[in-house]
Amino acid sequence: MYGMTTPPQHPVWITDPEPIEGAPDDVSQVYVSLVPASDPHVIVRFQYVIHEGRKIEGPYAIHVQQAPDTPVEEWKPVGATLIRDLPLTKLERVARMMLTFGQRTPEGAPLDLSAGVFEPPPAVEEIPARAEKMVRSRHPDVDPDHGPGALRRWKRLTKLAEVQLEYNAAAARGEKAPATVVAEQRGVSPATVNTWLHHAKKEGLDAQLAPDISVVAVASE
Repeated sequence: MYGMTTPPQHPVWITDPEPIEGAPDDVSQVYVSLVPASDPHVIVRFQYVIHEGRKIEGPYAIHVQQAPDTPVEEWKPVGATLIRDLPLTKLERVARMMLTFGQRTPEGAPLDLSAGVFEPPPAVEEIPARAEKMVRSRHPDVDPDHGPGALRRWKRLTKLAEVQLEYNAAAARGEKAPATVVAEQRGVSPATVNTWLHHAKKEGLDAQLAPDISVVAVASE
């Protein structure tokens, strides 16, 4: 196992790829471990599978245990309440991102996340321009100048992209119900927003929030 550090000094440990008994030779497993800022007395380990040295899948297992440097007298039970309150989704995003930093394909390229694209949420005034950029990048064949049908599709795609970015921005601000926030802004129901988000994903316009590094504990000096 080797350690990595993400700014500002958040320790993450990644094991070297190792074979899986009974699996093909081009399939290996890797564990990524990190200490949550909310519960620095424990360590959370995510198990991933890497196919052909290129594609990350998982996590297929999550282990929560006492952190190695936690004195025995400071151990606390790892019960259902602690596990329920851990920000596992955010921790897993960090683990997955760091795995791409720590491993490379045989050609030296980053591994395939198999989980969309991480993009930082834009400022509100930047959303229309970012939405158009997303559409041009992921649907280069759609040109609004190529007739009424193309214009209608362009408008639909840019609206879906805007809704996705508005949702991401609300989530990044810590809104507990980002779909409701977007719904209020647009004068529709949250169910309508969720439908738009579903269509955005089907059109390849979903953009995952950049990992929140603050959920990982800062290393002690």
